[in-house]
Amino acid sequence: MAAAGAAALVILSSSSCAAEQTQNRPKRQISVSLVNRYTDLGRMQKDSTAVVLASAVGSSAAERDGFPITVTDLRISKILAGNISGSVIKVQQLGTESVESPDTSRLMKVGNTYLLYLGKNDGKENPDHFIITGGDGIYVLQGNRYLYRGGPSAGPGKSLPKELAADGMKLTSQAGP
Repeated sequence: MAAAGAAALVILSSSSCAAEQTQNRPKRQISVSLVNRYTDLGRMQKDSTAVVLASAVGSSAAERDGFPITVTDLRISKILAGNISGSVIKVQQLGTESVESPDTSRLMKVGNTYLLYLGKNDGKENPDHFIITGGDGIYVLQGNRYLYRGGPSAGPGKSLPKELAADGMKLTSQAGP
């Protein structure tokens, strides 16, 4: 589920994790391996359709190509780069509350405000939905800072800022396609 222009290899698998229980059932986990993780905000912005500030107003579990996903409804407060029509959009993320995906972005929570780097959904289902660019393009607002909530925090090439100042958030160049 990589953004257009970003070369990535995605390997999906689902397994049970007996250590974590959800209502007496093992919590499942999805593993994803990406060859090309983002290390630079400028490159991630270039590969994004849009960059927005938005608040999560609703969320539901669904399925995409046989894998569990969460679809979050977001009310856009500001478009920083690119173009999006409408004031509410849907963003798909791999995993659900009962199926973890630790290799991708943390699931959004209703009521939180986010800085999001978005790409178009590359699947056949729900082409009007967006995805988070590379699984890295997500920051949550806490106080006056946006905190990184993208893919795994450790690993080779992980040099995206862990936090960004929220005051006067603006970008200087346009998003890609």
